[in-house]
Amino acid sequence: MGQAEPADALRFLDILTTASSIARSRGADAVAAVHVLDAIAVLAGVAVADDVSGSVSPLARAGAGLAVEARVQVLTQRWFARLGNEAGAQLEGKQLGELRRELEALAGETSRPKS
Repeated sequence: MGQAEPADALRFLDILTTASSIARSRGADAVAAVHVLDAIAVLAGVAVADDVSGSVSPLARAGAGLAVEARVQVLTQRWFARLGNEAGAQLEGKQLGELRRELEALAGETSRPKS
């Protein structure tokens, strides 16, 4: 079987849902920028879910709420508004690249040591 072609367009809602699943599988308390980046990679076909998910059983976290980091929430709300508040809105090419760059910047800020 050949390797799948990367997706040309991704639904914004699918990105967010997949990011939540990845965060939960890693045992995270909140969805972070890195989870959203990994979700984009999985949905675009450039990564496999097994490569980006953790080993925590979803049953181990049953009932536990999953938060969203404040900066990630601000970013997703801004993008949702930009996409016309449309649940089925898709991001393509330039938009997807722009979202990735914003998420990479957030992920980089998170991983910097605090002074």
